[in-house]
Amino acid sequence: MNNKFVFAKVIFIILIFLINCKNSFALENKILLKINNEIITTIDVLNESNYLKVLNPDIKKIDKSRLMEISKNSIIRDKIKKITLLKIIKEINVNEEYQDKIITSMHKRIGINSFDEYKIFLKQNNLEIDYVRNKISLETLWNEMIFKKFKSRVLINRDSIKKEILNNPDEKLLLSEILFSASSDDESKKKYQKIQNDIKKEDFKNAALIHSISDSGKLGGNIGWIDKNSLSKIIYKKISSLKIGEHTKPILTPSGFLILKIEDIKKNDTKKDDLNKKIKELIRLKTNQQLNQFSNIYLNKLKMNLVVNEL
Repeated sequence: MNNKFVFAKVIFIILIFLINCKNSFALENKILLKINNEIITTIDVLNESNYLKVLNPDIKKIDKSRLMEISKNSIIRDKIKKITLLKIIKEINVNEEYQDKIITSMHKRIGINSFDEYKIFLKQNNLEIDYVRNKISLETLWNEMIFKKFKSRVLINRDSIKKEILNNPDEKLLLSEILFSASSDDESKKKYQKIQNDIKKEDFKNAALIHSISDSGKLGGNIGWIDKNSLSKIIYKKISSLKIGEHTKPILTPSGFLILKIEDIKKNDTKKDDLNKKIKELIRLKTNQQLNQFSNIYLNKLKMNLVVNEL
């Protein structure tokens, strides 16, 4: 297992939890979708919508029917991952020690110092730690599979990275993204217009939640602090003139059309004697970026090849 890629991605994508709705069984539980032998019910969708509300408090502004659709699409992605993984492994589970390591990072990110306090926090939000562990297992094993499947296609040039570090300003950008697919220029323009309208009506976070096909959509599009030198030349050129709070127009990438927003900018404290350390960090970042692209492309391809039956 490549812990650097899997661990970083799992922490970022999962962040916190999934919902255990204690009162869910009072509702009528209907089967909404069937993907192979996996079903999605009204309770699943309700739980996911509650999860997204906890993850992004601003999501409450979104229309209920729209939120249910977002939640359903989120579950579909997870079901596809599960179906794919179970073709090559017997169960979706990783060891508890590894799970605890990720959970510790998760609760520290939101200012909770101890594991016990975190479990109390989850209970207060009708969440169960076991569901968090299941989510961690799914994302960990998916990212491990993506690494094994696509690592040979990752293109990294150490000399080029070193040159970028020496020639470019030492800055980090806090970025959010919206990734969407389109089969033609006309379709991309129409989708972008809808996204623009939702950015103005809601905000970028909710627009990402509504429209993004990337896993980061669950987090309002937040992809964290990115070293400016780790960006591709095309994206660097598109984003270099933007100010904090501004976003790009759609950028065509291998995994779809990408909109990037600068949330914040900060200077790195890196000294010249940290060059080798910085090179290693940028290699890791660029590797993760390429693997994330492969993950999105592969997941969307799997979705097209599966039969999703609405019941």
